[in-house]
Amino acid sequence: MKTVTLDYKSQAQLLEFIQDNNIQDTNYLLVQVFTAMNNEEDINNLRTEILEQLPNAKIIGATTCGEISNEGSISNSTVISFSTFEKTVVETKLLDYRESSFVTGQSIIKSFENTQNEELKLIITFSDGLNTNGEEYLAGISSINEEIVISGGMAGDNATFTTTYIFNEVSISSHGAVAAALFSDDLNVYTNYSFNWETIGKKHIVEKSDKNRVYRIGGMTTVEFYKYYLGNDMDRLLPAIGIEFPLVMTRGNVKVARAVLIKHDDGSLSFAGNIPEGSEIQFGHGSVQMIIHKGLDNVKNLLAQPIESIFIYSCMARRALLQEDVNLELLPLREIAPISGFFTYGEFYHNCTKGQCANQLLNETMTILAISESKDITNHINPNVFSHNPPEVDDIGLHRTQALSILIERTTKELESLNNDLESRVTSEVEKNIEKDNMLQMIQAQAQLGDMIEMILHQWRQPLSAISTAISSTQVYKMSGILKDDMLDKTLIDVMRYVEHLNDTVEDFRDLFKAEVNFTNILPTVLIQKSLTILYPLLKIHGIKVESEFESDEIVLIPINLMMQVIINIVKNAIDILIERKIENPIVKFKTYVKKERLIIKIMDNAGGIPEDILPYIFNKKFTTKSDTHGTGIGLDMSKNIVENKVGGKLTANNVGEWAVFNIKIPRKSI
Repeated sequence: MKTVTLDYKSQAQLLEFIQDNNIQDTNYLLVQVFTAMNNEEDINNLRTEILEQLPNAKIIGATTCGEISNEGSISNSTVISFSTFEKTVVETKLLDYRESSFVTGQSIIKSFENTQNEELKLIITFSDGLNTNGEEYLAGISSINEEIVISGGMAGDNATFTTTYIFNEVSISSHGAVAAALFSDDLNVYTNYSFNWETIGKKHIVEKSDKNRVYRIGGMTTVEFYKYYLGNDMDRLLPAIGIEFPLVMTRGNVKVARAVLIKHDDGSLSFAGNIPEGSEIQFGHGSVQMIIHKGLDNVKNLLAQPIESIFIYSCMARRALLQEDVNLELLPLREIAPISGFFTYGEFYHNCTKGQCANQLLNETMTILAISESKDITNHINPNVFSHNPPEVDDIGLHRTQALSILIERTTKELESLNNDLESRVTSEVEKNIEKDNMLQMIQAQAQLGDMIEMILHQWRQPLSAISTAISSTQVYKMSGILKDDMLDKTLIDVMRYVEHLNDTVEDFRDLFKAEVNFTNILPTVLIQKSLTILYPLLKIHGIKVESEFESDEIVLIPINLMMQVIINIVKNAIDILIERKIENPIVKFKTYVKKERLIIKIMDNAGGIPEDILPYIFNKKFTTKSDTHGTGIGLDMSKNIVENKVGGKLTANNVGEWAVFNIKIPRKSI
């Protein structure tokens, strides 16, 4: 077999290309068309031009989010791949179906004669990108014959998410699928894929979904969920930005991503494939280094195969992440055989493991289909392709994107490590303290651990989202040709400011969780600010205003981590009661002043005060007004123990009108 590829410009160029490459009009000719022309008239005109020269050719095509030719990634083009076989018969079918994606899959495979024929080695298929559930479509095909290798993907429309098209030599449709079946005893088929998307942040549970439409995650609508973790701009940027931040699930030992395709008025989102209720999901983000290195691994694997043509169906998110540097992943493949393909809204992949075969819908991946009618392995490649430092990597844009990927990857791992360390410490302390009171303290620590980790993740969410948005915006300006030096400089300054904020936040959490008790000089205002930094997400979410009145800000000598725990515990209790009582204008207020050689820190809230009948008991170990799910009542006792036994101060509480007031009295001393 032989494959040649044209970056189509005109009818005259097409005719000249066919003649120069001696492309013969036979039933053994498969033409794949990948086009940015997203309207029926242009597609029909192109199809007519091809059939005028090659009336017996079998054509399948799709609209795209970018095209792939032997030159690598290109845009706003039409790539035509001509594959001439010697021993392989090609049939094509198109099904315009608008009801069930599963039935579409069943119907399209049934439309081929001899579906169970052993000579049927491969089906290359493209579905529309917006109306078809790719996972259900593949399940329909597999229900008829799960052994057939399926490759291809879901059509795109340059990230406008309005209309996509699929077509063959007979017709065109914006609903349904097109497929080419390849029959041959001599056809060798090899498939592979790269994923390399990192998961970010905590795991969340999908609470309500219907196949590929997800309604609620973590107590929020799915749109609210994206806005909460990625910023309020998601209302405007979804669904386009959603394909760059997919939801990632684990199926078996494989991470599977699902990209957003449609935003609905009820706050739900439709994804390219199913996300079952009860699934544990995390956000994903592309790892640039892993993508490039895995691309070279794919080349090494292909060298062991008999290959004459390579077709690539890759997710548009990879192109959005790497921009022009996506060629670092693509171009090494052309050293083996001619390449062509397109950037999709979802990729079709056939996987066989331990004798079990399945067709899978993937997102965020690059899938590779390599075929040959010869069994000879004659692949040769320049060893420089495997250099760890190809010249292109020196590009500053790639380094910037790599830096973002590394930042996200490593900060996420730091948070996971911090979480694991805290859990380990809590478990260790529980094992050491078998007395009842100490056991109660450890139970309280475990109960509060989840809230603390949630606050840590919230603190990281906004700057990480801001960094991602800044980089994405710069890439958009670059693609649009309007990027100016001052805009780039501003973006870099903003990114550095966010990184500094991340570093400051890490230091605050490290201070809080230090195991040792060291007395250190600190200003009261700094102590309060470090504590509020950790609580800021909860205060912001619930619209709680923080007021301060500092009459004194003299340095005091205290164990910073322990006193932060005291302030966080008192303010967290205030937040809980303000929410529970639904206070219209909730306020937490701080006052500091000096009296009789003691620094006084007052922490107040306007939730109506502490009921007089329970006020005398609030510092008792076993007293609580909360249910079992909200604590054990020992938080304030722990706080009192720290202030009075560790610091040598005094912790009391009283009411002033509608305000509950906690009084922390600290001896005035420093070194």
